[in-house]
Amino acid sequence: MTPSEIMQNSAPSCAPEVPLLQGHLHPAVLLLRTLDALRSAALPLVLGVLVNRYLLVLAALLFLLPLSVALIRYLTFQYTLTRTELRTREGLFNRQERRIPIDRVQDLGFEATILRRLLGITVASVETASGRGAEAVLDSLGRAEAETLRELLLQARQELQNKQGLQVEVLAAPSHEPPAATTAALPEWTIYQANPVDLMMRGFTDLRFGTVLIAAFAALQVADQLGMLVKLRFAASSFFEWLRGFPLFVVALLLCALVASALATSVISSTVSSLLVFHGFVLSLRGDTLLSRYGFFTRRQKTLPRSRVQRVTIEQTWLRRLLGLAVVAADSAATGRAVGQEKADGFCVVVPMAPLAVVHQLLPALSVGCAGIPTRYRRASHRLVFRMTLKGTIVALLLCGAGIPFLGPLAALAFLLVPLAFVMGKLSFGNLGFRLLEQHLWLRLGVIGRYQAVLPTAKVQAVALEQGPLQQILSLADLTVFVAGGSPTRLPDLTLEMAALLQRELVARGALAAACDWPSEKPLPRTAGEA
Repeated sequence: MTPSEIMQNSAPSCAPEVPLLQGHLHPAVLLLRTLDALRSAALPLVLGVLVNRYLLVLAALLFLLPLSVALIRYLTFQYTLTRTELRTREGLFNRQERRIPIDRVQDLGFEATILRRLLGITVASVETASGRGAEAVLDSLGRAEAETLRELLLQARQELQNKQGLQVEVLAAPSHEPPAATTAALPEWTIYQANPVDLMMRGFTDLRFGTVLIAAFAALQVADQLGMLVKLRFAASSFFEWLRGFPLFVVALLLCALVASALATSVISSTVSSLLVFHGFVLSLRGDTLLSRYGFFTRRQKTLPRSRVQRVTIEQTWLRRLLGLAVVAADSAATGRAVGQEKADGFCVVVPMAPLAVVHQLLPALSVGCAGIPTRYRRASHRLVFRMTLKGTIVALLLCGAGIPFLGPLAALAFLLVPLAFVMGKLSFGNLGFRLLEQHLWLRLGVIGRYQAVLPTAKVQAVALEQGPLQQILSLADLTVFVAGGSPTRLPDLTLEMAALLQRELVARGALAAACDWPSEKPLPRTAGEA
C-alpha cells in the first residue's frame, strides 16, 4: 500500500488515532551489533590466547554484554506513527516511551553505510528543537519501510499545517464515510545538483594543512611510544649532515619541495573526502520541504521544512572568496552549529560549492521571503579600526616590557603588532555590515574570508548588547542575535546608538511574531447544566 493510500484510509481526527505505520527494527541490526561486539572483544581475545588466559573472561564479557543489550533492544523496540505524533517504546527492565509531536520535528535524516546498503537497511534519525541531538533513532529500518516512514511524515506534517490554516482550509469528512486525502502527492523539483567540478573545487579550496600537521604530530607520538623516535632522530641528524654538503639554494629548493608535497597531500585528501561525502548531491523542493541526497559509501538523506530554517549562511574562506565560490548551510533548531563550522556528515550543508551568482538565485528557495543577497550593507563604525589598533598597541607594550629582560632590543619587534592590528581592523571594517529588510536580517562579517548570514526576524529569540572596556570608551557595542538552535550570530563594533536601535527593532519584531503564533483564547462550551 502506498503512503497516499495509507493516509486516505486512516481514521479521522475526531476518532481514536489509528496508526499510519507501526513496526520494529530490521533483524539485520543483530548482525551489525554482533560485528561491533566482535570488534570490541578482538584485542582481549588475542591477548588472552597469547599472554594470559584470564583475559579471555574479559573478551567474553565485552562480547556478550553489548550483544545482550542489542538483543533486548531489538525484541522490545517498537515505533508507531500516527497523524499527530511519532511514538517509540523500548526496554525490558527500564521501559521507556517517547512521544514526538509531528509539528515539532525539525529534521529527518537517513543514513546508510555501505554495509547497511548491502543489507538493505538504513538508520532514521528524528531531531526536534530540544538541543540534545537526535530525539529518536530508528536503527535499523528496511529500505522500503524507511521510504514509507519519510513519505508519511511529510504528508502528516503537511496535513497538520493545513488544519492549522497555514496553507489551505481542511473540510472534515462525515463520520460515516472514509475521509478524503487532505494532502495530495506533491511534485518534487530539483533546484540544485552538484557536479564533480564543484566538489573538486570544494576540496581544493579547503586546504586542511592543519590536519596534515596534526596527523604528523600524532605519528611522532606513536613512534615515541614504540621506541622508534630515537632511530628517527638519528636518521634526521644523518639527513641534515647530508644536506650540509649542498649549496644553500639547493637546500632551500628541497625545503620548498617538502612544503609543497605537504600542501599537495592536504589538497588531495580534502578533494577525495569532498568527492566521497557529497557524491551525487541533489537538493530538491517538495511542497515547502527541502530534501537533500548525497554520499558515495555512506548514503545520506535529509528533509528540512523551510518554515523550520532558523538561519542560512553563505560561507567563503579567503581562497573561495577570491574565486567567487561559496558554501551554503541551513540551520534548524536542532543543528547547534557555529558559523563556519561544519559537521563531518554534512547534514547542515544545502549547497556544497557553487558560484556566488548561483547562490543568489537559490536563496528564495532556501528561506521563505528571501529575495537574494543584498547589494548594500550598512557598515560598522570607523572606530573599529582605532579600537583594534589601540588594542594591538597595548598588547605590544606589554610584550615589549616583558621581553626586554630576556631579549634586550629585540623585544621592540613586538611593535610590529601595531601595523598588523591596523590592517586587521581595516579588513574587518570592510567586511562588517548589516541590512534589515522587511522579513530578514542580514549580517556580514570576516577578515580575509567572508561570512554572510540571513535570519528571519520572526525566528529571533533574543538580542544581546555587550560592551568591553575599550568599547565603552569609544561608545561601541557588539550585537548578538540568538535564534532557536545553532550558536548566536554576533556583529561587533556597531555604534552604541545603532546597536541599541537595531536591538529594539529586532525584539519588537520577534515579540510580534510570537504573539501571532499564540492562538486566540476561546471560552469552553457550556453544558446544559452550566447554562
